[in-house]
Amino acid sequence: MNVLVATDGSELSVHAARRGLGLLGAPETITVVAVLSEIPGDEAGGFEGPVETPEEQQQEWNQEQADADAAIAATIGAIGRPEAARRVEVGDPGGAICAVARDIDADVVVMGSHGRGVLKRVVLGSVSEYVIHHAPCPVLVVREGAEHDS
Repeated sequence: MNVLVATDGSELSVHAARRGLGLLGAPETITVVAVLSEIPGDEAGGFEGPVETPEEQQQEWNQEQADADAAIAATIGAIGRPEAARRVEVGDPGGAICAVARDIDADVVVMGSHGRGVLKRVVLGSVSEYVIHHAPCPVLVVREGAEHDS
């Protein structure tokens, strides 16, 4: 089985990885992905141009990369699979997760969900909701408040 684990390094996403992989058994291959949803300096600056200097943009980008690497490392450490593949993607989180799932021919995507109600999903959107409807494979969503690891 080829499993894609989506993470942002939060307690919820790390728990989802542990719980989901526990339910799936011992997959042959695991890929852990973190998605950077914004490129620093990409926001509109108006006629005056960017609001940050190129050096500030680079520093912010380096920090975003470091945060993504740390999220992946924390998740891999928690699942105890140091051989897991690591991917950092840039773009819309839902779309990027689905693209990676297609790219690696994933059998299942494992991810967490905050378990927001219908109204909040409509207003805020939901990465897990998007992935459920657009992934090329089944999606195992571990919601917030689900049984925690012992």
